[in-house]
Amino acid sequence: METFIGHIKTPQDALIIFEACRRGMLHRVKRRLSTKERMNIQSGSIFAFDEGEAGMRRWTDGRTWSPSRVLGSFLTYRELDTKRRPRRHSTHSSSSSSSQDGGIACSYKANGLIKQSFSICTASNQKMHLISYYSKADVIHGHLTLPSMDPNLNKIVIPKGFYPELNPLDTSGGHSATLHLMMKASIDKQQQQQQQQQQQHQQQYTNGSIWKPYPLQAEDARQLEALKTQLRI
Repeated sequence: METFIGHIKTPQDALIIFEACRRGMLHRVKRRLSTKERMNIQSGSIFAFDEGEAGMRRWTDGRTWSPSRVLGSFLTYRELDTKRRPRRHSTHSSSSSSSQDGGIACSYKANGLIKQSFSICTASNQKMHLISYYSKADVIHGHLTLPSMDPNLNKIVIPKGFYPELNPLDTSGGHSATLHLMMKASIDKQQQQQQQQQQQHQQQYTNGSIWKPYPLQAEDARQLEALKTQLRI
């Protein structure tokens, strides 16, 4: 069911997965995972999906995760231990295996997975998402292959203009990339509207439809002078 087995390290790795799916070399997820498929998620599982095609905006895997954290170009989550109830954080003790939010400490699952997400909006307005899972040990020991190092995928050239421009090593990240593209589209639309207004204004001026002040009549001029005198102008 996975789109790819490996590890996503950089935005370039994520774009390679998206492009491989677009070319039919890999398959996108087109529905929610079944209960059995969720149970089979393991370190190295990578899933890519298109919001419109899959009919879902939010990814669900049946697991409990910590609040999101920004790590480089990705939003990351750590798997929590659901067998242990959240406990209130004590100022007298601390633990490296717990996360505190709002005064509540939640225990990380021993040997639990790390989930990372990456999202972009393409030039054709496709909202693409990539969800990957890995363990620290597998990454440290190099057990997972990067798409950019895979012999079947490392020759893929990302087409310019189709995906948001990102530093292939690490800069803004997926969630920021989507925002950047949306802001750029908004700015482009505003500039286009301003150009249209300027063209309409120029056309009206050329046709003589722009309002022009008429010369004052003698009586009007006299009343205006009288008003200025009263106001001591």
